[in-house]
Amino acid sequence: MTPTSSEPSTALPRLGVLYNPRTVEILSLARVSPSRWRTVWLVDRELNAQVGARRLLRRFGEVIDITGLSMAEAATCITEPLDGILATNDPDLVRAAELAEELGLPHFDAAQVARLNDKYLQRQALKAAGLPTPGSVRLPAGISVEAAVAVAADLDYPAILKPAHGASSRATYAVCNAAEVGRRLAERRDYPSEDFVVEERIPDGWAAADSPWADYLSVESLAVAGEIIHFGITGRGRLAEGFRETASIMPPALPTADWPALYELAEAAIRGLGLSSGVFHTEIKLSTDGPRVLEVNGRLGGGSIAWLAERVSGYSLLAAAGLVNLGRPPAPVPATTNGVGFAVYVQPPYAAREVVGITGADEVRAIPEVDELVLTRSPGDQVNPPEEGSQSVVAIIRGLAADHGRVAELLAQFEEGLQFSYR
Repeated sequence: MTPTSSEPSTALPRLGVLYNPRTVEILSLARVSPSRWRTVWLVDRELNAQVGARRLLRRFGEVIDITGLSMAEAATCITEPLDGILATNDPDLVRAAELAEELGLPHFDAAQVARLNDKYLQRQALKAAGLPTPGSVRLPAGISVEAAVAVAADLDYPAILKPAHGASSRATYAVCNAAEVGRRLAERRDYPSEDFVVEERIPDGWAAADSPWADYLSVESLAVAGEIIHFGITGRGRLAEGFRETASIMPPALPTADWPALYELAEAAIRGLGLSSGVFHTEIKLSTDGPRVLEVNGRLGGGSIAWLAERVSGYSLLAAAGLVNLGRPPAPVPATTNGVGFAVYVQPPYAAREVVGITGADEVRAIPEVDELVLTRSPGDQVNPPEEGSQSVVAIIRGLAADHGRVAELLAQFEEGLQFSYR
């Protein structure tokens, strides 16, 4: 229930937020929380060293320092009960599950988080639930390169090699045979420090040259007590080398008649993982064999998806995520959207290692449809696309256009007008 203005703020529920500066925008969350919950920031200084950020957090809620603590120890620091816990990235889902168990709060349990975060376990669970699933094998940490090649030999190729626990296409490689799996692993200085997965590649839906859009998208979903609500679908621009994202488009350039089947597939995947409550970001590939689940994430989608949702519809996915994690139903999803929102991620060449120069930023900012251009790297900053994946982005351009045709024109205009030099 939303309190009236005469009700004291103490009547609001308390939401614990595992703060991470890369996935939580303090001001965005502070803007949506006042009439919905009281924020309790759970801060690990080893992950969040900025003193200024902690001062800002105190302006918008209570701050509890959990640095160096187990979640059992952290639970003892929470003197006033929490009503829910919000995690905004995959590693924090683990801590949220542990803390929720200590505090007796509803949340994903440890087994559910494992199915969400471990790419091999997720594939096995989806297969057991009857969903079409590509073949995959796990290469456990410590396995020799020779043994890894032998394990990977039974798969059909082409395939994809990636960490079992990873995000943003970090250390992700296209491989054409088991020998290339071995070569890629041997090239890694830190191998074999973590588990990897080799997964048969789902067939592409169309050639990249045929369209400015990628052949995959994501469904953004909210669930409370078994009822799953789909906010909408986010399209993508063509991938850069290394499976790095270059653009998110909302709504997608896909006929609305095709949407119900994608919603049904996303719901089947969520339920197939044994999940009934939470926030979900389900990535789906539009293959020649039909839509196929790439992965399910138990959190809000990154890559400006929350920003896009609010820009095109006025709907706050962040507010909805907070409410869902408090066990409360989110606001009704709007029936219509306004225009086509875009978030463009400028990715450096795969071999680039340092930004040298930038030109054209002012000209791009002057384009009427552009709301903002954020330079995430400056001359002299290092980049490492193979290891950073999509996080190697050097600039983000966000805005709203009239239609998909205009977005396609803008993508070409940005590519020509905003220039980075590298070495």
